[in-house]
Amino acid sequence: MEKKLHYQYVMLQCSFYAMSACFIGYMVPVLQTQGFNHTQIGFFLALRALFSVIFQPIIANVMDKFKSVISFNQLIAVMIIISMMMTGIQILNPGFFGMTFIFMMYGIVTYGMVSFIDAMSTLYFYKGQKINYPVARGAGSLSYAISALLIGLFVAPERILVAQFFLFFPLLFFILKIDRVKGADATHHESENQSFSYPALLRAFPFFKLFLIAIIFSFIGKELSSSFLIDVYRSLGGNNRDYGLGTFLLAASEIPAAIIFTRLADRLGIYRLMLLSFFFAFLRIFLIMLAPNLLLLNIAQMMQMLGNGLFWAGNIQFIRTILPAKDAVKAQAAVGVCYLGIGSGVGSLLSGVILEATNLTTLLATASFFSLIGFFILLSGQKYERSADSLGQNHSL
Repeated sequence: MEKKLHYQYVMLQCSFYAMSACFIGYMVPVLQTQGFNHTQIGFFLALRALFSVIFQPIIANVMDKFKSVISFNQLIAVMIIISMMMTGIQILNPGFFGMTFIFMMYGIVTYGMVSFIDAMSTLYFYKGQKINYPVARGAGSLSYAISALLIGLFVAPERILVAQFFLFFPLLFFILKIDRVKGADATHHESENQSFSYPALLRAFPFFKLFLIAIIFSFIGKELSSSFLIDVYRSLGGNNRDYGLGTFLLAASEIPAAIIFTRLADRLGIYRLMLLSFFFAFLRIFLIMLAPNLLLLNIAQMMQMLGNGLFWAGNIQFIRTILPAKDAVKAQAAVGVCYLGIGSGVGSLLSGVILEATNLTTLLATASFFSLIGFFILLSGQKYERSADSLGQNHSL
């Protein structure tokens, strides 16, 4: 492992997730403060995810086509600058149609940015510059946790967008400072000249297709439960500070997952580890639904350690196991589309509609149902496990 590159990548993840505490964790209370109702907020969040779905594959294909010209550093730097411009416009509270445009742009340049940051770790890996992704992702979770806690304690909802704007600066600094990487670097050792298109990739690797479908259902459930989680805190007598503490506990609980990930993967195998992740993602939502007070709600939040915490730490290694190197970047973009785009988009839209029409209990019961379906879909892929392990050994470095 190259220590300098690793530390730079850790700081890149930390700066992204510090900003995300505003952009993801507190966007609902921000929009509530700006005067929008549940249905409108769900629409904005769904629009953000939808445009991420549409444009992430397009951007990935452009990067594949011009991989010898455009570096991922340049791509992400442009995304950051446009994101700062959109944040500045949102501060002005331009109204429904203006906010619609802002969230379309957020979807294109901001929401899916993490998929390309994650893809950089895979590109470094196949270039021979190894970094410890689970540790870097765990550091990102710590950064998110601390930022969420501080924002909940000290930043009023109407000032969160200002904090978001300034938190883009360290992200821009670190993406320009870290070693440049291009798509071509990842495939120079591959004998194949052409990588699969997305439809061909899904036909050739049915295990990967099942993984993507499972992600969609699981993250619909996650988004249904998290979009208006602040309302769950309020229903139990909490406020923004309590929500900030709960968000801190959720994100901080992901850190042990990063620490123990390699040991668990060696003992259980990456597929069983992903199964464990999907099951605990369901269990967390189910316990949130049953929580009678803030203490048990926060305990349910900490189930994130064995739920999405393991997913964040392990999904890249899972892709390396079931797919050849030449398709790693496209595959990572597809995973981002499924959880940041389709899963979050459908979940966001449904969350606003369901909450407007029914209540929090119905919303959380629906979330639990979707998440459980995701687990069973991934469980159905166990027949592919042995062939995937064989492929992973053939493509490991």
